Amino acid sequence: MSQTEILAIWGAVTGTVGTVAGLLGLWLRFRQHGLDKPRLVCEASFGFDSPNRPNHKITIRSVGRRPVAIDSVKYFIRLKPWYHRITRAWQHKNGRWLWHQKPRESIKLNEGEKREVVISLPDGLDITDIYRVEVVDQTARRWPVKWVSKSRLCKTATQETLDEFADENDKRIVSATGYRVGERYYLDTKFNTKPARTGKPCGRGFWFFDVHKYREKLQDVKSTQASCFLSGEAEEIK
Repeated sequence: MSQTEILAIWGAVTGTVGTVAGLLGLWLRFRQHGLDKPRLVCEASFGFDSPNRPNHKITIRSVGRRPVAIDSVKYFIRLKPWYHRITRAWQHKNGRWLWHQKPRESIKLNEGEKREVVISLPDGLDITDIYRVEVVDQTARRWPVKWVSKSRLCKTATQETLDEFADENDKRIVSATGYRVGERYYLDTKFNTKPARTGKPCGRGFWFFDVHKYREKLQDVKSTQASCFLSGEAEEIK
């Protein structure tokens, strides 16, 4: 192999290495530029602490390197009249069928930080009427919130009363109310004497993940424990 051929091969090898190194450096600079931008990941979750005490919230995570200050949460309301749906984009653009929630305190997120915003809607606006949510920062940039469908909202973010029971005699009173609370079930029992006693339990709640377990407990309270409490054989519902 001649010296010329060796130099040609060497040039080809070094040229290839230089090209790869250049492309790698370009990719690293592009990646660094992407990381230097603000970026939020937002997701909604739904739950209840007890009946009539929802704990729906939006978790906001900062995964970019620049700090982000939160201005508000924007809720898009489902348009019920069919003729309004045709102009939905125009309606929202003009500020209609929207609800803006301001955080109770200022929120500024640095990289790796997160905050939770409790979902707060005005009276008369049901959470199942919301079909889209955005977090708006103080530069007016909008960040989409991972939201769920209306059918899923009806299962996870709503409650309903399933059963009501009450009985009493001259000396005692007992009642039980059953709820579907999101995807769980809750049985609220109350028991007391006449006049009302103090210093002793007069109510107890039970959580269930299975509707059959809930039904079994409700039947036990109605058919057995209530009569035992009213007769004085028991002092509470267990």
